[in-house]
This record gives sequence, structure tokens and C-alpha cells, in this order.
Amino acid sequence: MGMLAAMSLHLKLRLGAGLVTMLLLLSGAISDIFAQIVLTGVVYLWVSYPVLKSAWRDLVVRHRMSEQFLMTVATFGALGLQDFAEALAVMVFYLVGDAFEDYAAQRSHNEIASLVKLKPSKVRLLHDDGSEELVAPRKVKLGQRIRVLAGEVVALDGALVGPSASVDMSALTGESEPALFTMGQEVPSGVINMGQVIELTVTRDNKSSSITRLINLIEDAAANKSRPEALITRFAVYYTPIVVGAAVLLTLVGLLPGQDFSDWLTRALVFLVVSCPCALVLSVPLSFFGGLGAISKTGVMVKGSIHIEALSKLKAIALDKTGTITQGKFAVSKIECFVPERYSEPELLSALYALERLTTHPIGMAIVKYCEEQGLALPEATDVQEITGFGLQGKVDGKQVAVGKERLITDKLGLKLPQQATGSALSGTKVVGTELYVVIDGELVGRVTLADSVKDSALPFFDAMHDLGIKTYMITGDKKEVAASIAQQCHISAFYAEQLPEDKLDTFKSIKSKDGVVAYVGDGINDAPTLAASDVGIAMGQFGSAAAVEAADVVVMNDDLTKIPTTIKLAQQTYHLAQQNMVFVIAVKALILLLGALGYANIWMAILGDVGLCVLAVLNAMRPLSWVKTKSLAETAGAPESA
Repeated sequence: MGMLAAMSLHLKLRLGAGLVTMLLLLSGAISDIFAQIVLTGVVYLWVSYPVLKSAWRDLVVRHRMSEQFLMTVATFGALGLQDFAEALAVMVFYLVGDAFEDYAAQRSHNEIASLVKLKPSKVRLLHDDGSEELVAPRKVKLGQRIRVLAGEVVALDGALVGPSASVDMSALTGESEPALFTMGQEVPSGVINMGQVIELTVTRDNKSSSITRLINLIEDAAANKSRPEALITRFAVYYTPIVVGAAVLLTLVGLLPGQDFSDWLTRALVFLVVSCPCALVLSVPLSFFGGLGAISKTGVMVKGSIHIEALSKLKAIALDKTGTITQGKFAVSKIECFVPERYSEPELLSALYALERLTTHPIGMAIVKYCEEQGLALPEATDVQEITGFGLQGKVDGKQVAVGKERLITDKLGLKLPQQATGSALSGTKVVGTELYVVIDGELVGRVTLADSVKDSALPFFDAMHDLGIKTYMITGDKKEVAASIAQQCHISAFYAEQLPEDKLDTFKSIKSKDGVVAYVGDGINDAPTLAASDVGIAMGQFGSAAAVEAADVVVMNDDLTKIPTTIKLAQQTYHLAQQNMVFVIAVKALILLLGALGYANIWMAILGDVGLCVLAVLNAMRPLSWVKTKSLAETAGAPESA
């Protein structure tokens, strides 16, 4: 019923006329040959006009023979043999199969693109005087306040003004369970307000909002084709001329002495009808498109079916640590002053704050937050420079200050770590974490240790990857002790520590040369080169940098690592499904082609072999749409205009 509803009235009338005429001819209700010719000619032209037009355009303008050209030649031959019912049947059932494929393709497309409808065209902008105005999201500026009623979709990312908000995030994450946000937390766009009226202070403009990024990913997904899909497209271009040539040879056999020309022409027509590549050309792309739709339901966006193929063949996966395996939310766990007689703990922290307040790195943000909470003097730094992969340096209160990792001290500044910095800590047991050293006027004055917690999804992720037979690696710029601790907690196969950005790329290339098809998972700007170099780059989309998301092939919208094994399993199922369709279609068509060439298959078997096979292949290709079940938010979401 769904396909019938999707058909246009004009198509239904054309198909109906063709079927009725075909039945009249088969039943013998029209005995006069002239009446048969006139009726068949009129109905044939009405039914097949789009196919004839497409065949002519492809042949004359594009200089190639399409499947429409095959159908045209086959029906012209049937008309020449006065097999009027067969000629109509070829066109009618070809159009039925074509309509079925269009319906299946639209369903697959809707599964992916339905989220686009969730983006509101208007937003409730609050003015300073308390008045409310409906405006386009692109007109709202950062820092302005918007209001979202119950049941409405959040149009722009913003910090929650009220005490709490319950939202449905399944459009972004695939999770149907409502999420709770508290005051100050950033609520992403594309979610539905499930509770009372809420107000948000806009933190991202329309171009960089979560829902806009998601829509851009959807659009990118259509651009990339898998190798089997691209192969099928190229195959169709060369396939049709070969088939037509073979049909001509079969026809020429009928010109030999003692051969029945009509019989061999019929065999050639059967050959043409069966050889129509529609089932192959459409079922394979539909398989991948359905897989994209299924994966998108889980809150993961894959930028094209070519990446589904790579995901299905993964042998290993490497990950960044901070923000990917760990929360990326550092907290100061230890402060050590190496020269307490000259620099106290507040002075040490103030110098750290002055430099780190200018960075957006999670470590720097944790330092800034801690210092502000302690109520310390908060000076400003000048002449700040970043030493890529090592740290920062600048002037604070007239003094030259440098902060960074151990390699900054030893490799860049040429200083030696004192005994207390390399052995046991001054204030007790050593804490495993990320360490920042502070140098003032060339003197190493202290160290701050920050700890980061492992994500809840990390251990299940690594265990699931091992169950899939995929090796796991961690590549991090952190120290060996921290990396070893994380690797042990998460059951990681191997790790590489103290990696500079350029080291990460070289290390990843060595893993790739050893293991074959390898994916990389990251979230920071420094991960972008490695993401781009990987067979499959996977970015954490919720809090990941724009550069990482842009460079990645796959984006996990809610940063949940356990979505990755699910995506890999769905990719494997999709790829195997596409292979099944290819083998099934080619095998059945080859059998009927052989029977047709030998004279054992008539044109009705050819029609069944073409249209029936096409319908079966397309039905099989639609299976991914039922692999993942989620509710349709488009049906429950309200719009500001209707509120």
C-alpha cells in the first residue's frame, strides 16, 4: 500500500491501461489484427514514452546504451514479431520494477534525512525588555537568550539558564532515554524539550550548531560511493553495449541456412530483457544506503558508503586518550613547590593561570577553573607563544614564565629535574596523572598534577573490539606511566606514549603498515592529520573540534565509544548484504541468459527473471532499515509557529 500511495496518478493510469490491454490481447477478446496494432501502438506509446525518451537521450546525447535502451530494443523486436502482449508486458513490468526501486530508494533516503526536518525555521528570541520575537536561527547572535516551549525542538546550542531541563536526544545520539541537563550546561540543538519552558543563552551560532553540523554530515554521506557501488556504476556503462552485441550475434545465427530466424530473434529478445542490469545497478547502492540509514539511527554519521566497506574490513583501531578514552575533564590532584622559600603555591598557580587562560585545551581549562575557585590573584600574561607539543611561554608580572610537560624542561629549556620531581613527591605518594612544570626566569619552581577519569564506555568498547577480533592501540602525548595505567584499566592491546602531533602520525602509519585496514579515533585539532590519513577516521562529535569532525569519515554524535562496535557490526552486515545481492543477481541472470540462448526460456520467463529478480534484490537491500528500531521524533516534535 505504501508503494501504491507513493505512485503518481499518471503512472497508475499508464500502468492500468497497459495491464488491461495486455489482458485483452492474451484473452483473444480482440481478434482483428488491425485493431490489435492500433490499440497496442497507442497504449504502448503512452506507457513507454518516458522510457523511450530516456533511451533516446542516453544514446544520442550521452552516447551510451542504458537499460532503457535494452527495454526499447526488446519491445521493438516483440512488436515486429507481432507479440503485442509480450511487448506491453516488458514495458509495464519494467515500470513496475522501476517504481518499486524509486519507493525503496526514497524510504532509505527518508531514514537518513528525516532528521533535517527537525531543524526549526524559527526561534523564540528574548529581548532585554522581556518581549519575545520569532526570528530565523541565523539572525540570533552569541550571548542572546532564546526560549523553548515544551515539545519544541531546540534550534541553537545554548547554556541552560534555569535549574534543570529534560530533553529527548535520540535525534543526535540514537538514545531514547531522556537526558537531564543542569544550570550552565550546554544543551545541543536538535533535541526536544520534554519538560517545562526553558531558556538558553546561545553559545554557538547557526552555522556551527549541532543540528547544522549533523545536516552537513548527512549531505556529505551522499557524495561518497563504496568500491562495489562505483564498480557497478562503471560496469553498467560497458555492460549494455556488450549485451546488445551478443543479441545481434544471436539474431545473425537465424540467417544461417536451415535456421529459423523468428526463433533466434525471440532468443535475442529474451537475452535483452533478462540482461537488463537494473537489479544489480540499484540493489547494491540501496544496500549501502540502507546501511547508512540504520547506522544513523544509532547516533553515528558515516560520510558515504565507501567508509562502510572500510569499516567492515577493519583489522585494528587506534585512539587518542584525552577526551576520547578519558572524560577530558581534568581536575587538579596535586601541587608541588620545588623552591617554597621564593615561590609559594598561590604564586605558582597564578603564573600557571596567566598562560593557561588563553588556551582551550582541557588541561588548561581545568587549571583556570581551579585557580578561579581558589580566589587567587589572577594576573594577565603578555607575549604568549605556544611551543607545539611542549607547552606555553610568556611574560607574567615582568617575569619570563614557561609551563609544559617534562620534555619542555629537558628538551627545550635544557633544565634538569630535581630529585623530588623524578622520584617520590614532596607531599606524599606519587599521583599518576598529567604533570605540568612551571619555570620562572629560567628556574624550575614547581609542578602541578592533574588527573583525568576514564569514560564509562571505554572498557565495554575495548572488550567489544577484541570480541570482533580487532586489535586496539592508544596513541597519546601523555607520559608512559599515565598511558600504562589507562591501558591496563581498559584492556588495550598496546599503547604509544609521549607522542608529539607529528609523532602520532608516524606511529599510526607504522601500525597501518603492520595491520592493514586501521581506523583512528580522536577529537582534537591535533588529531586531524591522523584522522585524515587513516582508512577510517572516527571523530567524537559532541565535544570534538571542528577540524577533527571535518577530517573524519565517521562522527559519533554523543561521544559514546560503545557506538563504534555497533557501527562496525552494522557495516559488516551491510557489506555482506551487498555482496549477497551481487552474487544472487549475477547467478540467476546468468542461468536465464543461458536458457534463453539455448531456446529453453521464452519472453515471459525473461520478464519474470528481470522484474521478479529486481523486486527480490531490492527487498533484500531494504533489510537494513529494520535492523535498528527508534521512534520517529518528527512526529512528536512541535514547531514554534504552531505553539
